[in-house]
Parts: sequence; C-alpha cells; structure tokens
Amino acid sequence: MVALMICGFTDVITQALLKVFRLPELVTIFISVLPIVEARGAIPIAFGYGIKPPFALLYAFIGSSLMAPILIAVLLPFVKWLSRTKIFRKVGQVIYEKFEKKAQSISTEGTTDSPVIARSEAPKQSHSKSPKPSDLKKMLGVFAFVAIPLPLTGVWTGSAVAAVTGLKYPKALAAVVAGNLVATAIITLLCWFFSDYIDWIILAIGIIAVIVVTALIIKIILHKSPEQSAETDQTEEQK
Repeated sequence: MVALMICGFTDVITQALLKVFRLPELVTIFISVLPIVEARGAIPIAFGYGIKPPFALLYAFIGSSLMAPILIAVLLPFVKWLSRTKIFRKVGQVIYEKFEKKAQSISTEGTTDSPVIARSEAPKQSHSKSPKPSDLKKMLGVFAFVAIPLPLTGVWTGSAVAAVTGLKYPKALAAVVAGNLVATAIITLLCWFFSDYIDWIILAIGIIAVIVVTALIIKIILHKSPEQSAETDQTEEQK
C-alpha cells in the first residue's frame, strides 16, 4: 500500500514536469539546474523516464555544470549584497557563514574576507603567519567537496566555496566541474544498482530537500547578528 502511494506521488511529479517540458531529457536538464536537488534529483527522475544510464549522466552533468561559470562569478557577490540589505540581511549572513565554514574546512588558510561577520571583537592574531595552502591543494579540496554526493555539496555550494577560498576563476571552474562529473557518475551507478527502488530514491531526495530548506529557514529566523551576539555576551558577563 505504501509502495503504491509512493509510486503515485512520484508519477504525478514526473508527469507534470513532462507536460511542461515535453521531453524527458529537458526535464532532466531542468531539475539538474535547480539548487539543492541538482544532479542528485535529476538522475533518478531520468531513470524513472526510462532514459539509459549513460544519457542520464550526460544530461544531468550538462545541466548542473551549466550553472558553474555563472555561480562562481556572481553567487558570492550576490550573497554579500543580500547581507547589506535591510530585508534580506539575515539570509545573506546565514548563507555566507555556511559558505565560509565549508571553505575553511577544505583550506588551512583560515582567513577569508567576510563583509558579514564582524571581527572587531576577535582577538589580535600573532605576527607569525601560517603557510598558505597552494592553489592545487585548494582545487583538490573543492574537487573532493563537490565529488561527494551529499546534501549541500553540489555545484551551487561548491562554486561559492571555491570563490571564498580565493581560487582564480579558471581553476575554480575546473575543480567544480571535475568534482561534479565524479558526483554524477557516483549517483548514476547507485541508481543503476538500485534501479528497482527508483521511486523510493526520488522520494528520499525530495524529503532531504524539504528538511534542508526547513533547517535553513529555521536558522535564518534564529540567527543573531554579530552585534546582537556581542550584546548578549556583555549582558551575561554583567550578570
């Protein structure tokens, strides 16, 4: 009974998209362009349409990689701009902090130019400087980050992370696209091995996407600006 409900739910979604785009190949490319789901959601749906694995990989890779040149150039400046607006300030701060943390996790440099996070309260750093990671190390870090097909490790986040690390545009683009190729290949293989459970995979990806978006919204609502955090710390010290 549950399996029938799942099949019906996924059929409604896939058929609705097919009515809009007419061709299953175009649906695959469209879904792979979207943030969060990207190729992770596009490939299982391509399998559901009966597209052969090599072509499912190709269409999803093309669609998700199309965004990389644009995202590397404009996503980070756009998020910084959001952080300076009155209405979307919290959104920009939360998203930038996520990018910054992920960039620091793949780089030992440990310093990034953040217009969002106030550093006036940070302790003064010693004059001794730690060696900066080479561009190759940064590229490998970005490549590995994108290549592992987990939530929020796709082309969208990877492009912003590459920009935060300070990689030059061609190197950042190469690292993100290469990582995306590996990620799409891994997802294609998994879908091929578990092709009998494609409807379950599609549903699982949808649930994960909803959870990620919900968690992000909650974090934005609860987020405190650096000034608010400083005021809270001062109040606790006075107590």
